[in-house]
Amino acid sequence: MKGRCPVCGAESNLEFTPYKIPYFGDIMLSAVSCPSCGYHSSDVILLSEGKNRNRHEMRVSSADDLNATVVRSPYGRIEIPELGVSVEPRKGESFITTVEGVLMRVERVVKMLSREEEGARKERAERILRRIEDIKAGKAKMKLIIEDPTGNSAIIPRN
Repeated sequence: MKGRCPVCGAESNLEFTPYKIPYFGDIMLSAVSCPSCGYHSSDVILLSEGKNRNRHEMRVSSADDLNATVVRSPYGRIEIPELGVSVEPRKGESFITTVEGVLMRVERVVKMLSREEEGARKERAERILRRIEDIKAGKAKMKLIIEDPTGNSAIIPRN
């Protein structure tokens, strides 16, 4: 489908994809991309009734828990208290991934931000990265929290 870019007004690509997530329900993935200016936005919209909650928590205590599905709308705030990390909502940025995928996103950002750091900040980044590796190996535990005032985010464990 075609539409107008909200930034530059050029013809843009609009995509709407229905998606069913077991134990969560029907959602609609939407994406807008503009080949002219590079604008991109994505969203997750809950279509099913009754499943939406504003807060989801999952205790990650084994490598198997890393396979839980994470749905984050652009209004969802992710927190991992054991790492001292929070991922603030960002308009136009939604995703469906796994707990491991969330950890990989955090890992990439920590590595990028710590490249030029020294001293205590560099040590903190290295501690966070070691802790992520321990969690991924099943040697450490963490709690994943998503808060979303729209109720369009979720953590869905694999059974």
